[in-house]
Amino acid sequence: MSTFAIAIGLTSLSVAGAVGYWMLNTSRNVIRLLDMQILLRESQATHFHQLNRSAEDAQHQINTMQGTMDSLRAIHPEIDASLTVHSFLNRHETSSTPAMELSEICRALESIVQHQTVESVGVSTLTPTHQSMLRRLLVLLDTHQITMTDLRMNADTAHRLGLCALNIQHHVWAESALGSAYHQSPGHASIVEGLEYIARLRGDEALQRHWLEARMKISPDDPSLLRSHAHLLASMGDEEAERAVRRLEALGVDTAADRSLLSGLRARAGARSEALEAIEQALGEDPSRHEDWLSYALLLEADGEPTLALEANERCLTLERQCGEAWALKARLLAGGNGNDRDALKAATHAVALNAGGVDAIFLKSELLELEGSGVAAEETLMGALTNQPMNGELRARIAGKLLLNHRIDEAQNLLSQTPDGIDHALLHAVEGRLHLAHADRHRDGTGQTDTSLLDASLKSFNGALALDRELGVGWLGLARTQRLLGEVEVAGESLARARRLMDENDASVASESALLALDTNDVNAAAGYIDAADVHGASATVAYVRGNIAARTGHLDLAHKNFTECLEQDPAHIRARLNRSSISMALDEGRRVLDDAEILLDLAPMLGLARVRKGEGHMMLGEWDQASKQFRHVLESAPHHTHALTQLAACYMSMDRPERAEAPLNEALRHSPEHAPAWHQRGLLYLEWAKIDNALSDFEAAVRCDGQHLDARLHIAALLHKSDRVGEAEAAWRAVLSIDPDHTVAKARLAECERNLMTTH
Repeated sequence: MSTFAIAIGLTSLSVAGAVGYWMLNTSRNVIRLLDMQILLRESQATHFHQLNRSAEDAQHQINTMQGTMDSLRAIHPEIDASLTVHSFLNRHETSSTPAMELSEICRALESIVQHQTVESVGVSTLTPTHQSMLRRLLVLLDTHQITMTDLRMNADTAHRLGLCALNIQHHVWAESALGSAYHQSPGHASIVEGLEYIARLRGDEALQRHWLEARMKISPDDPSLLRSHAHLLASMGDEEAERAVRRLEALGVDTAADRSLLSGLRARAGARSEALEAIEQALGEDPSRHEDWLSYALLLEADGEPTLALEANERCLTLERQCGEAWALKARLLAGGNGNDRDALKAATHAVALNAGGVDAIFLKSELLELEGSGVAAEETLMGALTNQPMNGELRARIAGKLLLNHRIDEAQNLLSQTPDGIDHALLHAVEGRLHLAHADRHRDGTGQTDTSLLDASLKSFNGALALDRELGVGWLGLARTQRLLGEVEVAGESLARARRLMDENDASVASESALLALDTNDVNAAAGYIDAADVHGASATVAYVRGNIAARTGHLDLAHKNFTECLEQDPAHIRARLNRSSISMALDEGRRVLDDAEILLDLAPMLGLARVRKGEGHMMLGEWDQASKQFRHVLESAPHHTHALTQLAACYMSMDRPERAEAPLNEALRHSPEHAPAWHQRGLLYLEWAKIDNALSDFEAAVRCDGQHLDARLHIAALLHKSDRVGEAEAAWRAVLSIDPDHTVAKARLAECERNLMTTH
């Protein structure tokens, strides 16, 4: 055998041995794997058997727990309610809330409110947890815009829900639910009581009265209801309040407090003697009520018995030292007497500290401080009160009005401008109207344009005040004055009549305005009568001012000047009085006085164009033409169409021997005001200067057409006609002069001359 064959054989044997060894090992591994598989199956079978037994045990425990929970929910309904609502809220409070079934909502609400008792209002039998859940539930319903109408609950559930909502102060749902319950069960007392309570919280007196009277139908003889009804009607000013108190008296359950209320009702009705009798009876039965002593003192004050009122008020303060209204009354009573100002100030200080007496007490304290010479403290009292009560519209308005009376216009303006949003008080509008009138006084330029714009704003303000309060006398008074200044005399009279009815017709401001309106209608006698009535209250700057106007209207210039001076001595910042006095000084040919008043006016009101015009005219009277022209040019810078200033400027140029500069302003004046007689007359003088006789005569005639009483123009016409030998026309012209001034010497002589010439001619 060859070597190769031997190698092949050996290799084959090796391979066969290796394969056999591998097959042996594989067989052993397969047998081992099968054994392990059998073991695993047995183990799994055992494990599954154990799991099945555990699951059966767990299910049994769950069933046991569920049974226990069901038993708890059945035995404790509050737990059932908590779980029901909690489940409902968990499902619906998220943004992906599915649509809510109304029946499900009703079940959730019923589960909570079933624990609320319905015997009385204000008693909550819900746990804090249930109250919190109810709040969340109602918020959820509001979010989904679900209302009581949608839910259609029965009367009992709606009743309980209403009381629950009332207890958690959700008044909208409370009113809606109780209203639904009332419609289904109107005879249940606590339903009506809850609705009356909500109306009282809202301050709706009419609705409160409705539900209170509904309660009285259920319990007609309940003293507490009758008493509440009487007090409510008294606060509403209803005359039936006395009848309600009488019912208490008829039942024999009236108290001293009830008789005190009856006294107040009779006092309000004007039966002061009966009111005093009732309050005295109440005090006789129970003198320990300080409120009754205060009511007694107030009645005595109204009855004109200040000494007795003070004694009764002291009894009130003896019983209750912290009665603010009693301190306010004491301040008023003492302030009216002589030598009691110091004690009155102490009482007013107590009243203000106790926030009593209203705005009147604050102002009384301020006025008493002023009388003591403490002006700074007086103002601090007012401004401190305003700081503490920034939303008090009446206080703000009256402080602004006081500033206006003292001519502190900018401060009054700032005070009104700082009014917080949300305040809309009639007096604020009225003071704003007065502020516009004050600005109008200080911005007049004689053209009427500035007056109209500011007066229109004033008119709007007073109308705004009357829109809020048609019974506001000062509003009608301000409206009447504004209408008079606008020339609307007839409607001003109607407004003033309303003011006179609402205020004392002898009030100085009403009487003064009535006198000024009478002057505008040329009824001097009526004006004098009105101002005499105003003078009864004592001399004042306003009375002196009106008397000055009456004297000026009747031609008593010296008396007018005296009256205006008296006004200015009391009120140096009275703009119209100083303007009027300067006009009187011009008529009396007192140029230096005109100038002095004009300069003071410009210090007080730098924008008062009319004062600058007056200053220019004062310089003209003194022959200071250059300074006068400067004043008129200053006026024309802000009012280029000021006809009077243009005319006076031209007169200055002519007096300064600059007639060539006079023509342009005169032409401008006549272009804007062709009816202005002084401009025609002044241009006629200019043409005379230039020897343009025909032009001059034409302008003088135009002046007469505009103003038939223009004496200088008629004199020039007559003189020119006379000089031109137009005797017949000259005679008529001289007669026209004498019709205006019958004692004119030159006119008489020239007329006689014309008559002789005419006789000679014939």
